[in-house]
Parts: sequence; structure tokens; C-alpha cells
Amino acid sequence: MSMGLLERLSSGLSGSEMEAILTEMEKALGAGLTNPRNAALVATYIHVIRERQNTVIHRDLLLNIAATWVVRSDENPAIINPDVHQAKLKVFEAMAEEGSHDFFTGLDIEPLKPLLRMSPDELTTLWEYNRVQLQKLHETLAALSSHRDDGQSKRKKDLGNK
Repeated sequence: MSMGLLERLSSGLSGSEMEAILTEMEKALGAGLTNPRNAALVATYIHVIRERQNTVIHRDLLLNIAATWVVRSDENPAIINPDVHQAKLKVFEAMAEEGSHDFFTGLDIEPLKPLLRMSPDELTTLWEYNRVQLQKLHETLAALSSHRDDGQSKRKKDLGNK
């Protein structure tokens, strides 16, 4: 279990972020790689994935690990209830904002112990840096998706000239 969590953390992308990137890559492929614009988009998405692998921490993944790891008294540990999970995420995010190092150290999540060897200041710096990087990632993905050329405008022009 712990190795799987560390591998997931090292990917630098949450499942939903990876899915969004893969979906956009599929759309660009579907629109045709013979169009240089779409080929460049796929190459850019690959670059984004590779860059995210250099991420030391991913705050959303860490919070989700904590929300999964910590089981409330009203939860069935064998079933993840999405509503309860979201409620825990909101509470944990607020708690982590007050001091991410203390928050994660207090949870005593075995797979995260190597990460917590850094000082509280170092983790806080990485936490804030990651917040900015995640915002930039989401802005980049939104901007990139607007650059895909599905050929519709060219086909409309061609039909209008006939």
C-alpha cells in the first residue's frame, strides 16, 4: 500500500488531472495529427505530464490520502462515501492551511513519513509553491483546450465557397 501511495504522489498529477489531459490528447488525436496545431498540442500535453513528475508534493493528492487514511467513527472503512470524503477534505484543507507539517505529522500516515523529514518551513514553502503550480496547471489545460483545431471552421469555409 505505501509504495503505491508514493508512486501516485510521484506522478505529480491527480487522477482527474491525468484524465483531463488524456481526454484533451484524445480529442486532438481525433481531430487529426496531420494538422500541425493538433500535433503540437499533444506534444505540449506530454510535456505537461513530464514536468508534473518533478513535483515534490501534490497538495490535493496528500489531502486525499489523508481523507482516505483517516476513518471517522461513522464511516465503514471498507467503503469510501464520496460525501464523507468531501467533508473530510474541506476540514483537512483548513487544518493543513494552519500548518501542513504539523497536520500531516499528527496523522501519522506511514507512507508519508519520508516526506515529513523536511522542516515545517520547507514543507510550508513547498505547499504554497504547489498551490500556485496547481492553479497554473488548471489555467494551462484550459488555455490548451481552446487551441485544438477540429477542422470545423475550415470545413464551414469550404462549404460556404461551393
